Amino acid sequence: MLRIKVMQALYGLRQVELSNQQLAIDSIVSQFQPDLNSMEPQNLQQLEGYRRLASLLFEEGLKQGSLAQDDEMPYRVWRAANDALVLYKNKTVKERNQLVQQIIEEVRTIDDSYIRVLVLLLDLAHVARLDRERLYDDPDAPQVSKESGLDRNRVIRALADYKPLELETLRRGISWSNELPLVRKIYIDVLKRDEMYQEYCTKHEHTDDEEQQIVQHILRNLVLKHEIARHYFEETVLHWAENSDLARSMAIKTLKSVQTAEGIKLVALTDDWEEDKNFIDTLYKKFLENDEEYEALLAEQLVNWDVERVAFLDKIILKLALTELLNFPNIPVKVTINEYIELAKSYSTPKSGKFVNGILDSLAEKLKTTGKLRKSGRGLLDNR
Repeated sequence: MLRIKVMQALYGLRQVELSNQQLAIDSIVSQFQPDLNSMEPQNLQQLEGYRRLASLLFEEGLKQGSLAQDDEMPYRVWRAANDALVLYKNKTVKERNQLVQQIIEEVRTIDDSYIRVLVLLLDLAHVARLDRERLYDDPDAPQVSKESGLDRNRVIRALADYKPLELETLRRGISWSNELPLVRKIYIDVLKRDEMYQEYCTKHEHTDDEEQQIVQHILRNLVLKHEIARHYFEETVLHWAENSDLARSMAIKTLKSVQTAEGIKLVALTDDWEEDKNFIDTLYKKFLENDEEYEALLAEQLVNWDVERVAFLDKIILKLALTELLNFPNIPVKVTINEYIELAKSYSTPKSGKFVNGILDSLAEKLKTTGKLRKSGRGLLDNR
């Protein structure tokens, strides 16, 4: 979860940097616009030449990090390029610092969002049970068979009986009790009108796969996508727009765990917030501090590849893995590599998992050989 949020922030930072570059270029353009209030003739060709030269100089400054003043360069051109570079740097540094704080704030709310989604499923099941037990049906509401219902679903029942979820719900103060009209509305206007749920209710018995399929369908397509529930989450849950995909993924993993040999379990929730905060802060900042070094390491490893053509998200994932391998001696190499393979599989291209696996295995061996990769304590576990 922590790695996902850092990855997303770094991906977003790249979009911010591109936007800031455009703002800087726009500032150069504004410096060489004709003065429409001047009575003097305007040398449009010279202005355009200066604009192009200043833009090229700005791009050179981006690569080098600064711009030395050249006596042969028109001062007006150098100043426009340098001002644009200062503008870009100031905005980017400010937004980099804001992003790491944003990650930390978002992470603190992810677990609450995840638990809230699971509890909503339980409350929908409770409403479904009350509806099935009614002696008289509401003629204005859609009708479904009473042979079965969400309350009889074995996945939901396992969730309801799972004490760790009950404890987390109480500890976090998460409840839909103040939103029961909304829960009933979702049940009546969304769930009972859904054809797949209606078909599910006509059968008294279901296979394990059918039980899993209907609960995942309700979560994916009704609870999190229908306008009624989506609007509520967007309006009332902090950072929902940023966290919804991750909260859904965590909830789905919990539902799937019901059918595993180990049985139902919650996705790992933080036990040490200070440690997690330090991990986020270090991973994010070390990535940015050593970006050029890690880019060079990748270039050496991708000698038969065009580095520029490697998927941008894959490059972020690979450099994040390098950051973790080289800056967290207590995390085993295998743990790091496996985590980023899973990130690549889930968030990048279909072939990215295998690609990232191959590159990181080779890089880890190379870094061990050169003595750059050193592990200690728990980090020595399973390193072969």
